[in-house]
Parts: sequence; structure tokens; C-alpha cells
Amino acid sequence: MKLIVPQFRPARRRFVAAILVALAAASAAQADSIGGDCRYGGQTTTFVDGVVFKEPNYFDKSKIDIIVALTTFPIDKAALAKTAQKSAALTSQRFAADDARSVKLRIEDKMVSAVDYNGDGTSVSSSGGDIGEITVKANDATRIEASFSLKDDDADDLNCTLSFNLAYASTTPASAAAGGAAKSAAAPAAPKGTALPAGGAEPGKVFLANLAAMQKGDVDAMLATVTKEQGDKMRAQKSDPKFGAMLEMMKSFAPKSAIVTGGQDFGDTAELTIDAVDQSGAKSTGTSKLRKEGGQWKVEKTSMKGGM
Repeated sequence: MKLIVPQFRPARRRFVAAILVALAAASAAQADSIGGDCRYGGQTTTFVDGVVFKEPNYFDKSKIDIIVALTTFPIDKAALAKTAQKSAALTSQRFAADDARSVKLRIEDKMVSAVDYNGDGTSVSSSGGDIGEITVKANDATRIEASFSLKDDDADDLNCTLSFNLAYASTTPASAAAGGAAKSAAAPAAPKGTALPAGGAEPGKVFLANLAAMQKGDVDAMLATVTKEQGDKMRAQKSDPKFGAMLEMMKSFAPKSAIVTGGQDFGDTAELTIDAVDQSGAKSTGTSKLRKEGGQWKVEKTSMKGGM
């Protein structure tokens, strides 16, 4: 568990959500290239794959933003090319990859208007202004080549130095031009579970119990609702002299309310979809992955996006 002390800066709002939550090596698609890394909380993340696509602007649906995502897991770009909901599909791929990390840049009017970093049980988002420095070398109907730098005075905060040359996910990969070979090379469809109703059934009850424990700062109740791995991490942090202060900060940034809108039950794991409202009244959405341990559902990781 990471307990993050949020910071607010002029001209942008930093939303940092602390949530209780293996690098997979693979070659990037032919002609695609990525470089650099992100540093956060004393850890360095090196990415192995990347993708770029377009989606409507948050506030003006008539405007189209460019989304660049770099990940520690191989991206199923063929699957992304087939769906209009690329951000949601990419999030599902990240949840399907154990302990995966990603950073996503939203490029709007030749500037980065939002940065989302997810990994190590933490979701960090920056939005609302010209964030970092981006230099676009090329951008046409098929590819984008650029570099991006995000520097923060606090070394424990999010710092990134990235470069990428990526084909748009909506473009057919060159390697798929070999006729029938494309079908045999296609990745198998992601497994589908049993649909969960609004409320999330038993997994939903455990998620809400975990949220209630976070809102109260009830460590014992949190330990009772998370996986053993996450519980061990939390127990290790209890000896930190700053643990009490960080716990209070986590309480203040836990969602004020949340509802489970649905999800899927895969048998030993489940994934819930969440709508939430933070302490300021801003809406957010997210997903929570749970795992069965000893026949009981336990929260493994939760990722929320919002504060816009």
C-alpha cells in the first residue's frame, strides 16, 4: 500500500488517490520505439510497449485529443484498433497483467493537458494546464514522434523523461499485411466472466467495506478486506513514524462516496466498475480487482480516475 501526500500547485490541480492494491518483457510493434522512464516514490519504471490513439476531449466532445500510453506489459494493439473505447480497453489490459504499470499523456492543442500514472498500488493524475514539456517532431495520420519531460522539485513526486515514435492504434500494423497470416497471429480474445449486477454482489460488498475502512482510517478493517500481499505491505509500513500522518491524509483523500455499477466474476478473481464522488464533490470513475483467498473475496488493487 502506498500512502501519498497530495500536493496542489498553481495553474493545475493535482489529484493523488492512495489505493490499497511483473514486468512482462515483449518486443514493441515493428517500427515503434519508446525510451526513457518515470520515477515515483523512490522507484523507477521502465516501459516496454506503447500505443497512441485519439479520443474526444473531456469537456468539448467536438475536439479530439491525442492519447499516448506507455506500459510495462505488451499491449494487444489489434484489440485496441477494433474498439472505439480504447482507454477503457487499455485499462482492462493493464488489470489483466499482474503488477503492471503505465503512464498516459493527453495531448491537447500541442500541449500535455493531463498525465495519469498507475502502478505499485498507486494512481497519480495531473490535469488542468500545460503539464511538463513536450516536443513533437512528427505527427501525421499514421504516427507520432515526440519527447516529453515532467520535472518536479520533490524527487519522490512523479518525474518522467520519455520519448516515443508510435503508430496510431487505428492503423493496421504493417506486420498484418501478410494476408491470412494476420488471423493466425491475432491474440486470443480476453476471457469473459459472469456479469455482476449493480452493487457487485459479494465482491461489491467487500470493496465497499474496504472503502469504509479507508474513510475511517481503520487499519484492522483494511487488513481484513485486502489480499495477504497488500496486507503484508501495510503491516510493514506501520512501523514508519510518519504512518499516522499518512493515514490521516489517506482518509481525507478517500472518496466521499462510491457505488459499484457492475463488473465481471471470473471465478477466482473479479473486476468491479466504480463511480465515486470525492470530498470536494468531483466525480470519478475506476475499477477494482478482487481475488479469492481462502474462499473469501479480498481487494487486490483499485484504480480511480477523476478530480477533473
